[in-house]
Amino acid sequence: MAFSTSWSQYNYHVFLSLRGKDTGKGFGDHLYTALEQAGFHTFRDDDEIVRREELDIELQKAMQESKLFLVVFSKDFASSTWCLDQLVKIMDLRRRSFPHHIVVMPVFYVDPMLVSDQADSYAAAFASHEENSKEKAEIWRAALREVSDLGGMVLQDGCIRYQAEFVQDIVKEVRKKLNRPIVHTPSHLIGIESRIADIDLWLQDSSSVPIGIIYGIGGVGKTTIAKEVFNLSLDRFEASCFLPNIRETSKQPNGMGFLQKQLLNTVLYDKNVKVNNEADGSNKIKDAIGCRRVLIVLDDVGHLEQVNMIVATWDWLYKGSKIIITTRHKRLLKDDKICRKFRIEELGDDESLQLFSQHVFGKANPNDGFMEHSLRAVKYCCGIPLALREWGTFLSDIDISEWNNALDKLEAILHNGIFKVLRVSYDSLKDDLARRLFLHIACFFIGMESDYVTKILDGCELFAKAGIQDLVDRFLLTIGENNRLIMHPLLRDMAREIVRQESPDDPGRRSRLWSHDDSISVLRENTGTEAIRGIILNIQGTMTEFEMKALQKMRNLQLLQLNYGKLKGNYKYLPRSLIWLSWHGSPLKCMPSCLHLEKLVVLDMQRSSLKHIWHGTKFLPALKILDISACHSLITTPDFSGLPCLEQLVLEDCINLTEVNESIGKVEKLVSLNLKGCRKLRKLPSTVLMLRQLKVIVLSGCLKLDELPHGLDKMESLKVLQADGIAL
Repeated sequence: MAFSTSWSQYNYHVFLSLRGKDTGKGFGDHLYTALEQAGFHTFRDDDEIVRREELDIELQKAMQESKLFLVVFSKDFASSTWCLDQLVKIMDLRRRSFPHHIVVMPVFYVDPMLVSDQADSYAAAFASHEENSKEKAEIWRAALREVSDLGGMVLQDGCIRYQAEFVQDIVKEVRKKLNRPIVHTPSHLIGIESRIADIDLWLQDSSSVPIGIIYGIGGVGKTTIAKEVFNLSLDRFEASCFLPNIRETSKQPNGMGFLQKQLLNTVLYDKNVKVNNEADGSNKIKDAIGCRRVLIVLDDVGHLEQVNMIVATWDWLYKGSKIIITTRHKRLLKDDKICRKFRIEELGDDESLQLFSQHVFGKANPNDGFMEHSLRAVKYCCGIPLALREWGTFLSDIDISEWNNALDKLEAILHNGIFKVLRVSYDSLKDDLARRLFLHIACFFIGMESDYVTKILDGCELFAKAGIQDLVDRFLLTIGENNRLIMHPLLRDMAREIVRQESPDDPGRRSRLWSHDDSISVLRENTGTEAIRGIILNIQGTMTEFEMKALQKMRNLQLLQLNYGKLKGNYKYLPRSLIWLSWHGSPLKCMPSCLHLEKLVVLDMQRSSLKHIWHGTKFLPALKILDISACHSLITTPDFSGLPCLEQLVLEDCINLTEVNESIGKVEKLVSLNLKGCRKLRKLPSTVLMLRQLKVIVLSGCLKLDELPHGLDKMESLKVLQADGIAL
């Protein structure tokens, strides 16, 4: 739903509701006169007025046209069914005016506890009401409880001598409420109600933690939701302030001082407050918000220091005050004792289609003939409201005959408006290592197992374990089922667009190549440069052949996937800098002796033509994973003594493998040995008993394995032994 923030629909500033016989005619008259003299056009409703049909119609119209409802609670307020009915209507109007642009302001001419608890005279009144209708009495009780939670003005000790001052205080508060800083929200807020429900409940609970963290992926609507709950909750607090764009503003000269001054100006209703420096600003903010119930929104916070410079510390916040922080960083605040966290989820498929359609067609569903194209656009946006709005606006002026071409372009090159917003998350990463880690994953490792990728990227000296966790905390990455890395398609495309922009017209000068066409072009035309750090190429169909010299100039190449490709020429050109070599379906019969891969961490040669992995002893000091799965020509394994760091050896489905070299016992760091499906394997060397870190052995489907090393079942390190289907 969308609501205008304009007051143009209102004819009255204030709707005054009171029971005159309780407060004395003088109080009601004085309050009404003071409001009018202050320039507030006021409609006065008093239950002593004789009712006529015309007056009731006028009353209903006045309620619809009022900005602020001033409800005076007196001793016998609850004995008046007219007052109670009026209160129910007011509170209902407040709820229906989402996001609560009208203000309800209680004035307590009695102890507020009498109203909230319905005690003393209120209890007696309700005892009488319940004799007539328990159902209606409960509706009235609920309205009293709801309005009591809003807080309000209280007459000190109920003394008449304070009334004149009290009336002026009410007028001042009305002025503040009517000048409240409503913030603009975009139109077509699909699914907003369900996403703000928990936040709204937290805001209403004055005893709960003071800090609320609204977090999620860039473009998901964190700021919009913060604006909605801010507008909704203004009348619950004595002062409110929405500080937008904290991240960007703080980068400007004296940016933090500007934000401090903006907060003080808004909370104190004083545009002349001076801030000499950031320390002075912090002290003045402490004095300003430490003595009143405030609502503050700090929007788009990049790191905790930005928050600390504005509100310094939490322990001196006034009881019931709330601070909302929007951020892309889940762990901005780690102390759950002082904060509550609210993750903003992406829109569902139906919500996405509705939002997209509103921006393209001006209605909740696509026009006839546009459904297929619309579903394609919605699928690509993956529930991100920003992308749905941007794409919808872009496509709204395009004829259906041009939609396919337009969608092809949008999928190939990320829309600039979306790119700019999402790139903020990339730019906010701690350092160049974190940014390289993110780009590597986005270009090469989405969908792969996290531990596998961690080993590769640790080999690139990118401190991958901590780095991946940081990306998860910033919603740039997710760890999914089976511990696999998942990245939102728009974030993936944002990362790849960053790489593309390194050299838009010459792929050979980019740092990473993931596109099939770009990789083929660079390798065939020998246009690679030392800028390239990674290439992936999965060749479909007929094996494609490349010259080894195509790799000669790629001196910094660390990541190479050349699945089902063929390299022709001298293998000395294969860069020594390689960390990861994935070459599924390699035509090699044996790894060349001229290869020098001292930095290689993962060698993945699945489904290759290898008869021998290598001859003699191959020294690969950094190798941690060796995967030779489904190499059907492999008969025996090589000497493993040159692999001091090997942790995982995978020989699964090497159906002609008959033996494992006894040097396996020298691989002291081996953790996992997988021989599943090695049908002709007859025995496991006894030297495996020397492996003190071996935790997993998989022998399932080794049909001819007729003996196991004696004592294998007593290895202290061994946690998993899978041996179903063996000959024993």
